Amino acid sequence: MKGVIQLYGIQVPGYHGGPISGREAFQGLTAMASTTLNRFKSELARRGGGGRGAAVGVVRGTGPGVSFGALVAAMERNEPRKLQAPFENTDSISGAVWKACDILGPENDTALLKLRFEKGTDKLPLHAHLHSDRVIFVLSGRGFYHASSEPMESFTGREIQSIAVRERDALVFTRGVIHTFTAPTESLVLLSFHSPFIPLDQPDQYAVPDCTPTRHAFSTTGATIGCVPAWTLLVGS
Repeated sequence: MKGVIQLYGIQVPGYHGGPISGREAFQGLTAMASTTLNRFKSELARRGGGGRGAAVGVVRGTGPGVSFGALVAAMERNEPRKLQAPFENTDSISGAVWKACDILGPENDTALLKLRFEKGTDKLPLHAHLHSDRVIFVLSGRGFYHASSEPMESFTGREIQSIAVRERDALVFTRGVIHTFTAPTESLVLLSFHSPFIPLDQPDQYAVPDCTPTRHAFSTTGATIGCVPAWTLLVGS
């Protein structure tokens, strides 16, 4: 990891536990994702490092009666969608789409997608979304997120960072970041926020670089167990 980035005040607005409708859950999840994206992009701009970036964080509740999983369950219960495969042109990936224009009104252009990577998935190529940003929450399972700092126009595959992701991890990355996911030993289920949502059958939704590195470029050697560097100070100064 290259460093710690602080994004404060990211939460589901107005949710303090208890029953919630599917529409309210969708609205809360998309609002939290949108806040995450806006604050991340603002912090990138403040640092002056350019518009592209990716970061990983963690979702957690802060009191009794609140549950990220309950929000997702409410959305799926009241706004059911069936997972369809193949997805993203990969047989071992299935997915479903919740479009904000269908749930919140036609003026909304975002969406949430649920993606399931079956155990052994490693065929989704490195790619970038050149016209859309992403916030992704890991709902269950375990896998790896692979991302490169290289731009699409000069991509060589030499600078790929691979990190393990698991339940309640969150990822944010801007348009143009070359990335992919693999799920070598367990299935991996993601909730992906698209801003804006571009229909999956449109050519400009997805771009693959000319250089396609081998799976050996996704280095997970030297694996360790430890703590992430970002700790919240509870007592002290």
